[in-house]
Amino acid sequence: MTHDHRAAAPAPPLTLPPGLWRRLARGTPDPATVRLLRTARASRNLLLLRALNDDPRGGPLRDRALAVLTAVRHRSPAVLDALITDPAAGTLLAGAVREGRPDTVAALAAAAGHRARLPFRLDVPVHDGALHLPGLGHAALAPDTSTARVARGPHGTTVTALGRRTTVPAALTVTVPDTRHATAPGWTPLPHLTLPGPGPRLRIRLDTHASLNGPGPPPPPEPARWRARLGAAWQHLAARHPERADAVRGTVRAVVPLGPLAPGVPAGAPGRWLSASFSDAFGLVALAPLDDPAELAAALVHETQHSLLYALQDLTRLLHAPPGARGHAPWSGRSRPPSALLQGASAFLVTAAFWRTEAALGDPAARAPYERWRRTARLAAGELERGAWLTGNGHLLLHALRDVLAEWEAAPL
Repeated sequence: MTHDHRAAAPAPPLTLPPGLWRRLARGTPDPATVRLLRTARASRNLLLLRALNDDPRGGPLRDRALAVLTAVRHRSPAVLDALITDPAAGTLLAGAVREGRPDTVAALAAAAGHRARLPFRLDVPVHDGALHLPGLGHAALAPDTSTARVARGPHGTTVTALGRRTTVPAALTVTVPDTRHATAPGWTPLPHLTLPGPGPRLRIRLDTHASLNGPGPPPPPEPARWRARLGAAWQHLAARHPERADAVRGTVRAVVPLGPLAPGVPAGAPGRWLSASFSDAFGLVALAPLDDPAELAAALVHETQHSLLYALQDLTRLLHAPPGARGHAPWSGRSRPPSALLQGASAFLVTAAFWRTEAALGDPAARAPYERWRRTARLAAGELERGAWLTGNGHLLLHALRDVLAEWEAAPL
């Protein structure tokens, strides 16, 4: 993908919509705000792609991959638009830039070429015996395969093992079906779910994330059980919290199933996570297998808020904290950087708002989590205020969070 390096005029100062801070603090951004934040993340991913294009460590594979992406941009722009906002693209591009591995973009280019059904041929690095095509699925190859050729021809897309680290070249070829739900020998697609509710449907896929997986292909995500869990949570959210449901539907593209909650595991260990999100993967949430629809809906709301705040920070700086700055995090009992405190204050406030609505709708069990997370958000906001780490826009967000807390104090349950 080539870029024009001629000097451009300085961009005008960014003006954010005047109501953004209030809507975002409440966790109920309107569709225009969600589109703005999604566009911000797309711009970030394109800048990461440009950084890979300019990286002097790139070689022929990087160049061929960028040529495929350029062809997709010209021939099927909607495919590239959808891919560049996908959480899988954000994870891959950010990792490639941080680790200085421009060739990693070949997997993204192969996924784009397959989706656009354009002819291409790329030799893609393989890790742990599986070739992952972002947003599509994975091809299972021999454990010591180092390289696979992904090619699109008149009869579809194939993945062929080329290099083996310890033995002769492999001859295994895996066909990638054009239908996203279809399986084939050696090919496992990512499950896609369409969840009905009152109002619009929620369309998501079950995905994986490198930081949560061990070596080798990821475990099967049990799509039937997750369809039931997420379907019940979405019905609950859409019926009782329609504005929050709109924010989830406009933001979340993929769910990573976490493992079962293990009893006796120390707090903060992976086995005790209820949910998680990732700064590079806008629209991806990791969820524990919670079978209570309200609990799972609350986790969706919480992680959606994290994604929105990550994208907001693509548009404007909210913090100017010095390196090593730390403050007390009331949800963990540990000191955390100011960025985590800001994320926590915002996400736990909307979690409290979810349970406040549940209590108002007649659920007496909702009062305890409401009070817990309201107090957590208030303490985190106070820690941010004392730390003097916020920029002007950071203060606007904090003031909006405090306004919500003040409204609740004026009208207690």
